[in-house]
Amino acid sequence: MPLTLDNGDGVAAFQLDIGFDTGLLSLAGVRLGPDAPASAGWTLDSQLLAPGQVRMLAYTFPPSGLTPGLKTLALVDLDVKSPVALSGIPFPVANCVLGDAGGTAIPCAACLQPGVDGAAPRFAISLVDDSFAFRPSRLVVEQGDWVLWKHAGTTRFHTTTSGVNCSGDGLWRGELQTGGQFGRLFVEPPGSALPYFSEPDCLIGMIGEVDVTGDILLTVADVSGAALLGWTGGSGSYRVARSDVPGFVGPSSTSFAPAGGDSGTSFIDPVPVGAGHAHFYLIVDRF
Repeated sequence: MPLTLDNGDGVAAFQLDIGFDTGLLSLAGVRLGPDAPASAGWTLDSQLLAPGQVRMLAYTFPPSGLTPGLKTLALVDLDVKSPVALSGIPFPVANCVLGDAGGTAIPCAACLQPGVDGAAPRFAISLVDDSFAFRPSRLVVEQGDWVLWKHAGTTRFHTTTSGVNCSGDGLWRGELQTGGQFGRLFVEPPGSALPYFSEPDCLIGMIGEVDVTGDILLTVADVSGAALLGWTGGSGSYRVARSDVPGFVGPSSTSFAPAGGDSGTSFIDPVPVGAGHAHFYLIVDRF
């Protein structure tokens, strides 16, 4: 997996945390990319912060900034552990830090990733802490979406374990240590209701459920220059995403509530499309 900057102008060092699903992938290693070779003074280090989270740190010595333009700084090598098709896997990124040759910070922001936290939020998140509840406990996702459970507390140990009546059924089990996380891709058939619980606290009600829906089917019609969107399927609670690019990244990407609120199944976009451009639309379950 490449780590790329859209503009490397002046960058002499970087740090980034990358997440991955340990149920499907294992970290094989990291290496310098073609635009940051060791021959130019670059050194790359990495550290596993937690299961499924690696921190990458690279720098030049003597300090020397990159030239402007698109730059591939590093490559993350991952071994596939699962027979499940892995196209479109989201890799959550955080704690991006860039610096120039003088040690001055350079603004850094990760691109919005479909499947993580951008215009197409296909990575539902449930938080646990030092209390006895998943927040939220019920998650509704489309087939092919992910759920990420994250421990935001400081002391108490939890698990996310599939099953009912505090008895695991073997579908999944993830340990949630303080600061840890566990993610799973849900490929079960639409209509599946998958209960889960925390093993230490199930008897006092720490339970939840993941409900899998089918695809959301979207139609778009031109009505006097405006785009009329209508759709069926999904969870019954939605967001509308629009972008000038099909990857739904960058400043042109934005999202809206449907007509009539989250449960609506239509939307009218009056914004005209400029000559030589296009609007891309995506309807997603609201997490």
